Amino acid sequence: MITLNGSIQRQFFFPADPLTTLIYFSELSRVALHLPHIRVVETYTGNQVRIRFQTVELGAYTISIYCDLELTVDVDNYAIYIAPMTGCEPVAGEATLNATTGYGFYNSTARLTPADDGTNIDYRFQFESKLERPRGLRMMPRRIVDRIAQSISMGRVGEIADGFMDNAAEAFADWLAMQKRTLTTDWLAAHGNGVAPAAEPRQGS
Repeated sequence: MITLNGSIQRQFFFPADPLTTLIYFSELSRVALHLPHIRVVETYTGNQVRIRFQTVELGAYTISIYCDLELTVDVDNYAIYIAPMTGCEPVAGEATLNATTGYGFYNSTARLTPADDGTNIDYRFQFESKLERPRGLRMMPRRIVDRIAQSISMGRVGEIADGFMDNAAEAFADWLAMQKRTLTTDWLAAHGNGVAPAAEPRQGS
């Protein structure tokens, strides 16, 4: 088996106020498009999707991992949670000569606090999966398999986190230009009581 278990924490600055930032990241089917190495393969609702993570390791072995995810927003605390979606049929594990496919589990939390002219995002996520070895790796030394697991669990996880924020920030201006002037009031009316909660104070204030 190839055992993957990666976790990471990042802090980012985002060029919008906390409420607008919360709204921007609140629709999973849209923001998941900014994740490197990941493709949305099925959309159940706007905040419930199946994704496929795919990467080629050692220039020869294709790793594909499916996850079913659900996003929830904590408006009062300016937080966004992504967790495994319940009630979904896992993708069956399968290995060929130079590829392996399996199912995985992903959890993440993003907490937003005000910053000068924008928002600080404290972003943490964890990812785990167990995969059958491709047949081409079954006679390989354990250190080679561990090298692949380490590459995905740390290297690819870092690429996903950093690339996601870069891509999301780059796409933000175009998204914002398409929104109504009543974006925040309309969104709050649909997701709460129509009143924006007080954002957490700036760190160090």
